[in-house]
Amino acid sequence: MNGVIKKYILWTYCMFFVFLLVTVLSMFLFKSQHVVGILKVLASWSATFVFVIMFYKIYPQGNLWNFIKSQFSEKIRISTIISVVLVQFLILVVSLFITNKVWNIPISEQLTTSFLILFGYNLILGPLGEELGWRGFVLNELQKRFSPLKAAIIVGMAWGFWHTPLWLLSGYSGLLLVQYIICFLSAIVAISIIITAFYNLNHNLMIPIIIHQFFNYYMGIQVGDILNTLTITALLYVIVAVIIVLVNYKKCLYQ
Repeated sequence: MNGVIKKYILWTYCMFFVFLLVTVLSMFLFKSQHVVGILKVLASWSATFVFVIMFYKIYPQGNLWNFIKSQFSEKIRISTIISVVLVQFLILVVSLFITNKVWNIPISEQLTTSFLILFGYNLILGPLGEELGWRGFVLNELQKRFSPLKAAIIVGMAWGFWHTPLWLLSGYSGLLLVQYIICFLSAIVAISIIITAFYNLNHNLMIPIIIHQFFNYYMGIQVGDILNTLTITALLYVIVAVIIVLVNYKKCLYQ
């Protein structure tokens, strides 16, 4: 299974990079925001596309549709949903407050007005297209061999470096690019730990999707300096991840 996971990650990287290359080329050839938007969505679904293609090699005796249904079959505790929503909303509020105090930017000027449009687009762009592969397959298989914390870190690193082309397309260079990469990767690993902790309470992919969605959405609705927002957000998510590990020390390391 270890070899299959490596092949899955490799092909997911390859497909994602190809989609992004086509997306960049389309920006010059077609100059259509609709075409670019569709290609971005397809790129974000690389993790699911590769998993579907490889499914019968991963689980020779399995049934793809039954597998997908099983990932959403376990009942979710209302307390789990409330917890993840409140934690991430609190992170947003603290981020807005810190930005207001440090850079003297009114909270009303830090938020976009396109709330509903961004919520739907962000949901399709990342959470719905990534979690079946990264969490439904990779995380679950890694947890058969490693502790939840180690599995979460491995998935977080693989998932984080999967975004490498986006770092190069960020527009930053030099030390600013280094800061962007460190903050981005720190946030991704922290989110992976948070997702794993809450996902293990219910084993329903709706939990990773919700956490992933609110991270992307709250980042998306904050306007202004992206690097400042990412730096603050990454720090807050790391703090939450550390608290979760300390509170659930035995479960994170030995479950």
